[in-house]
Amino acid sequence: MEESMSYMGEVRRTAFSSFGAAASGLLAGGFVTLVRIAKALHRRTVLNRLGDFDDRMLKDIGLTRADLRDAASGPIWQDPTSVLVVRAVERRAGRRQAVRDSLDAMRPQAEPNAATRETAGCH
Repeated sequence: MEESMSYMGEVRRTAFSSFGAAASGLLAGGFVTLVRIAKALHRRTVLNRLGDFDDRMLKDIGLTRADLRDAASGPIWQDPTSVLVVRAVERRAGRRQAVRDSLDAMRPQAEPNAATRETAGCH
């Protein structure tokens, strides 16, 4: 004998499966958040170790004490390394631009030849 499921049984089954999907989604989201917080806390311990470096050592990796203070000033759950990476990259790009500018300043300005002057409208 075949037992048929009533309309109410189908509604209950659908409601519970939706609840299960929502609960597993929340659990997975909570786990991801917990992992992010744990990583941020671990990186803060690394940040504290960087504070033990002297200024010369920090300069070698492109950082200053002010960078460490700024990175540590964020909320405890926020990863401080993003601030340090941005600062180091900005400093490196600034040094490269300064070198390019000094090389451009040392390069003699070439005298435009006659063909260039004619195309530019200079006679």
